[in-house]
Amino acid sequence: MTLPKFLIVMVYSKLLLSKLNAYDEVEVRLEYQIVPDHEADPAVGEYPQSALASQALLGRVTGDIVETVFNYEAVRLRVESIHEGD
Repeated sequence: MTLPKFLIVMVYSKLLLSKLNAYDEVEVRLEYQIVPDHEADPAVGEYPQSALASQALLGRVTGDIVETVFNYEAVRLRVESIHEGD
């Protein structure tokens, strides 16, 4: 028997996230990659691992919902997909 392979969010993970409203409806989807702080460039979707949202996402799996702060706003984010980084 082979166990399914689950990817967890780690540094360099490329994520597709959904920002959810109070009714769990998708407001917007965004690409988010967690990188070391010195490599961060939010203009291209690369966010520092020390950011509150990055810290909340580390160790999560597809389908998880986190409540955190992103761009100075309290948000609920659902992890839609995880891809290994470059």
